[in-house]
Amino acid sequence: MKVNNENFDKVLNKLVASTRSPRGRFTAENSWRLLESRLLKRRSMKRFWMRTASAAAVVLLCVTSWHTTEETQVIHSVLTFDQQPLQEIVRQLSETFRTDIRIEGDSLKNYHMTATFREGESLTEILDLLKDAGNFTYKKENNTIILTTKLN
Repeated sequence: MKVNNENFDKVLNKLVASTRSPRGRFTAENSWRLLESRLLKRRSMKRFWMRTASAAAVVLLCVTSWHTTEETQVIHSVLTFDQQPLQEIVRQLSETFRTDIRIEGDSLKNYHMTATFREGESLTEILDLLKDAGNFTYKKENNTIILTTKLN
């Protein structure tokens, strides 16, 4: 007979009430101890899965709050770059100003910069400041801004 949740109590009561067994092995007292040990195994597995789910929820909340904080900075029009490669800075500027910006040259893509720009600064002002610090020039062609390395 398979035991499921519906008839579990019935089977449990039958086993506990059982008094006929060889050599007293399955008396009511011994049966109860055996059943308790089986229930403890189920509880420990349930506890394990609850702890695992709780840990996963905490990790998910941490990642979500980190992402939200990053997005909030852009909404409040504060752009902060701390030793980030120019490629990442260009990506964020493209998203913020909804403009296609490209970089020509791999060395320029990996050039790291630190800068903070507040609300009200235009893309042209930001690029003018970055080009002086980053030793590059930019030009606008067909709604696309192209950054190139400055020739000495």
